[in-house]
Amino acid sequence: MLKQFYAFVSLSVLLSGSSLQAAESVDVPAELDGYGLYYIEREPGIDEYEVKITVSDRYVRVDEGTADGGYIIYDDKEQVIYSVSHHDRSVLVIRANPFTDEKIPVKAVVEYLELADAPKVDGRQIYNYRVHPVKSEDETCTELQLVEGLLPEVRTILKRFQLVISGQQVSLTDNVIDEMRDACYYIDQIYNAGDYYDKGLPIQEWRSNERSRILTSYKKEKLKQRLFDIPQDYRQFSIDKDSRTPLG
Repeated sequence: MLKQFYAFVSLSVLLSGSSLQAAESVDVPAELDGYGLYYIEREPGIDEYEVKITVSDRYVRVDEGTADGGYIIYDDKEQVIYSVSHHDRSVLVIRANPFTDEKIPVKAVVEYLELADAPKVDGRQIYNYRVHPVKSEDETCTELQLVEGLLPEVRTILKRFQLVISGQQVSLTDNVIDEMRDACYYIDQIYNAGDYYDKGLPIQEWRSNERSRILTSYKKEKLKQRLFDIPQDYRQFSIDKDSRTPLG
């Protein structure tokens, strides 16, 4: 069963391989320096599953440890996300859409507290980052435990990745609060600008849609350039408020 890619596209993610062709015809090194971040993710109704996020100085790749499906590539230079589905041989293309929270139907408050008794990670302190709606202090939209100052180069590109995701979400929303879309839906899942990455790297995350994840390990890795290739023979499309739009 395909899982939801954030709030608007369903896919599973898998490291593919030799069937992919280069997305660009440029001279690039065979190997890149980067990091592998390994997570356990949980969501209602299914078993927990493993996710790997691979980060280079230009790219992010998201892989879920399943036997079929696809994967996600973020190209930071072009500010574009490619969500690749092997199931229907398609690529959802999401381009940057700068936004503000001017039209958000509810404002958010951030609480940021040091967890003094928590063990340190790489000698760094852990903090709790909690977001709730204004005048609703008991309602938690997002709660993260993060390591302050850890992996700044990784955090920078992950924040820009999140901004492209949220820019797409904002472009599709009508900003109406109803039974299905409450205040936390807009704060956490639509207008999420990833500001927590300015503080540190999240190691535990909980969100109002009851999805959560835990960072189990991270390490420096040598990355093959082909890891970030996009299938050239897959159908590409984008999504707007009214429809899917074929791209070429």
